[in-house]
Amino acid sequence: MRQKCGILRHAMHKISHFDAQKAVPAPAGYIRALLRRFGTTPELRAMLLAGTEISETDLQNPATKVSVFTTIRFSENLTRVVGEEWPIQALPAWATAMQGALEVAVRASATIGEGVELLARFGHVRAPYLSIGHRRGKVSTKLTLACDAAASEATQRAMCETAAFSAAAMMMQVAEGRALDLVFWFPWSRPKYFEQLQYILQSRLLFEQVECAVLVPNRTCEMSSPYADEKLSMSAVLELERDARLIHGEDMLVVRLGRLFERRPFVRLSEEDAAKALGMSRRTLVRRLGESGASFRDLLDSYLKTRAAQFLSDGKLSRAAMAEALGFEDPTSFSRACRRWFPAE
Repeated sequence: MRQKCGILRHAMHKISHFDAQKAVPAPAGYIRALLRRFGTTPELRAMLLAGTEISETDLQNPATKVSVFTTIRFSENLTRVVGEEWPIQALPAWATAMQGALEVAVRASATIGEGVELLARFGHVRAPYLSIGHRRGKVSTKLTLACDAAASEATQRAMCETAAFSAAAMMMQVAEGRALDLVFWFPWSRPKYFEQLQYILQSRLLFEQVECAVLVPNRTCEMSSPYADEKLSMSAVLELERDARLIHGEDMLVVRLGRLFERRPFVRLSEEDAAKALGMSRRTLVRRLGESGASFRDLLDSYLKTRAAQFLSDGKLSRAAMAEALGFEDPTSFSRACRRWFPAE
């Protein structure tokens, strides 16, 4: 059962979040805006760009493309250098003008509700590291936001907050002073900058909720947009669809699955459970993974193998406890899996 640590490290095969993130394009405009806001000295700019695989010279070129990896690493640096409250110190970066075709499509929609549907459908074009859902209930419509990137909890919170700011700003623009009565859910504790956050959002904020979400009353969804323009909206949607095709959905799907496995370490997920959590049908999940040459079973097996290697290396849990933590029916089944994962050299 207990292998040498060197053999275990050699045998470990992790789901490569970073490789997938480097393959997914992301907007460079946010990084430019944030670097201008916080990189007030050469030293600070160097700290913020450290490890991002992009330079100041690169960013000066309007044609420069960045990846999700660069965006996440830059955001991690912001959290470390500036602090967890950096999103509220950089409001211009989430202004409607920064949202490109997404803002145009939302503004030109017939109603706020149609705009919310477009946010759910195309929000990932501006923020490829986010998983965005949309559910209409009897009283309100819920726009759910989850960060799927491999990042610290503090940075994931910041990413979700920026998405909430952006969504609220686009809806407020359409409302033109009319009360939206939005409610924001955050799955973390009330932060020290709560008062600033409430002042910005001008809404009810609830913390320690089951998920990050913006709740839009259905009566608000029915509000018409004074900027409604069917032709303009269709043009913006076509651009968003084109940009969406540039994002390797299958790569991000692998990242999203990895994060889902990590968030539910003591639950053995089935394909059906995972598909539901990711907001798609089982058939769609299987098809999209197949298109990238992957399978749910192989990805889950890779994750379990990695966790098992970590448990064995730490040596803190009994065989029975490890089996239970990884969702095996009994210690014997876990032992068989270990012999398959870590054959003696």
